[in-house]
Amino acid sequence: MEPAVLPADPFGSSAIAGRGDTYEEREAIGELAKKKDWSAMLKFAEAQQKRNPTGSDWIVLAGYAWLRRGEYPKAVAAFAQVIQLNPEDIGAWNLLGEAQRRSGQPGQATRTLERASAIGRTSYATFFFLGEAYRDSNRLDRAIPAYREAARLEPELAQAWFELGSAYARTGQREEARRALERLEKVDPALGKDLKKQLESKGG
Repeated sequence: MEPAVLPADPFGSSAIAGRGDTYEEREAIGELAKKKDWSAMLKFAEAQQKRNPTGSDWIVLAGYAWLRRGEYPKAVAAFAQVIQLNPEDIGAWNLLGEAQRRSGQPGQATRTLERASAIGRTSYATFFFLGEAYRDSNRLDRAIPAYREAARLEPELAQAWFELGSAYARTGQREEARRALERLEKVDPALGKDLKKQLESKGG
């Protein structure tokens, strides 16, 4: 049996799902992610890299730990290295774009994630991260369809419904914002309350 990964977690689906060669390795990765012990994850990834220098999964895992620790240049370098080794690794593309966005390069992130969307048309994480990059670039007209596609691909992704509703509200599309709120309240009532307050503050 595979270790459980939250189905609606764009980070988990990109960085953790399917990484590692054995059940024990995947179980260890899942436990470290659950504990959010990024320093221990980095040490684990580096130890595995020494044993298997060509294993790109361990570079992704190290990059993910750096991303979570806020060490964005190291994360960017790691994910870029993985893409050179394996250009079809959609998770590495996703995380590269997110690391670029968090390092204050939303324009570069959108270009990375637009390329990723051409590779992984069924990756909800790609479209969610793309929506985030468009939002940070003040391109809500493009963020909205990206969030909408993420929610279509993974209807349980609460963050996508929240950001979609917020983007609709910011662009004056109140009816669409209310529909997004209705879906969010079914998926994550607590986050739904936050969006409802936001909509009420905007007169929605």
